[in-house]
Amino acid sequence: MGKHHILPALALAGGLAGFGLRLWQRTSALDPVTELFASGAPASLALWGLMAALALAALLLSRGGAQPEQPEHAFLCPSAGYMTLMTAAGMCFLLAAALGVPELMEQIQTWQVDPVHHIMPAVFAVTVAACPVGAVGALVSGRNNYRGVTGLRTRIPAVLPACAALPWLMEVYQTYSRDPVLLRSSVPLLACVFLLLALYQQAAFFYQRPHPRRFILFAVLGMAFGGASLADGLSLFGAVLTAAFLLCTLGGLTALSYSRFAPGTAGRQAPDPTVR
Repeated sequence: MGKHHILPALALAGGLAGFGLRLWQRTSALDPVTELFASGAPASLALWGLMAALALAALLLSRGGAQPEQPEHAFLCPSAGYMTLMTAAGMCFLLAAALGVPELMEQIQTWQVDPVHHIMPAVFAVTVAACPVGAVGALVSGRNNYRGVTGLRTRIPAVLPACAALPWLMEVYQTYSRDPVLLRSSVPLLACVFLLLALYQQAAFFYQRPHPRRFILFAVLGMAFGGASLADGLSLFGAVLTAAFLLCTLGGLTALSYSRFAPGTAGRQAPDPTVR
């Protein structure tokens, strides 16, 4: 297996392992009465050990690779698998938008009944409204990279998933801001942080600020923490939106791994910028 397959496989395996270990942690280390995690539980140690090992592996595997003539060419990927991931991400964003509307209406009603003990769901409303923005970014950027479209017109679609992730991070932080149990809030918050950083680093390539090793590190950790957060019993909206960001990040990692590490990339010519 070449390195262009190893990195996406590492991220995917990290997400699955993170889900399993988080589920183990919640079932074995969480006291159902006090809702506190036991100190030094094997599941907790294994979960954080996994994250450290994934970070080290990502840094080691991200060394070397071909350098494209233009930074934005790093995500060109004529692979049907890549386009499938980006299309699935776009569909998940749209599904999350549809699922978020009734949940938003319910939160508004709850806030109107008891505004003293409930926060006005303004951030949640922005998060739901940003889902179609993420869908446009995933679908258009995926199509551009799949077809070899380059130039200034690729910049705005490339940054849209990161824009959609920002209110999502704020919404998740608001949800856990009153939770004093760090082990409960740290995993979903770190998932948002690393996925946002990965999407930001991906967008930076299109603005002549490439940092491939940073992107790979953030993408692998974002996949791992994101997979782990899915074991926390999220709402259907939260789970689908998390899946959208995971698929979008995995697609970007697949494309970058292909352009940097696939056989023959060193001599591959740059695409024709006139391609539509």
